[in-house]
Amino acid sequence: MKKILGILVLSLLLSGNAYAKKCSIKIPNYEWSKQLWIFDGKDVYPDTRLGESFHLKSPHRNKTLSYYSYNLGLNSIDQKTLDSQLLQAVKDIYTLAKVKKRTLKDPYKLKVDNFQNFLDMKKFISKGAYIESLYETSSGSKQYIDIVTVGTDNYCIHKIRYTIQLAMDSNPINYTLSLFEEDLKMFYKIIKNK
Repeated sequence: MKKILGILVLSLLLSGNAYAKKCSIKIPNYEWSKQLWIFDGKDVYPDTRLGESFHLKSPHRNKTLSYYSYNLGLNSIDQKTLDSQLLQAVKDIYTLAKVKKRTLKDPYKLKVDNFQNFLDMKKFISKGAYIESLYETSSGSKQYIDIVTVGTDNYCIHKIRYTIQLAMDSNPINYTLSLFEEDLKMFYKIIKNK
């Protein structure tokens, strides 16, 4: 009897991620061109712990938006896991910048207060960071902002990766961050069909 109980307990412990919620993304039936976006594909990763991703791009300000939903094989997502995923996403921006020969500044914490009361976005975005970058081209240098946010519904990590060319404005950072805020609210509203 003890042997059977031991086998049962051991099998439950070893199959912990077998009960993890599947983090999938439903592609909304939406005409993205209404918002000046182009649907750029969906990825379903062979390793189910990595979930799925959904990509948009826009020639207006050379914007890209990628949405990732995944759980790393965990049954629940805690704040420590979410923090580590934000840190890893920032590191990924630096790694990609080396490949694309972009010069990056230090990361800044993104204020997410504006999202907290909009259509219950608390689970979709709880933390974020942005990094200014300079991209050298044959016609001169261009400034960009890379933004990454993370949030969780306790079962899946929701990560947004957004890149946009810096606006020509008297306060370019704040103006460009306001464009991100508008785009993210639009995106959230569409994917939640609200």
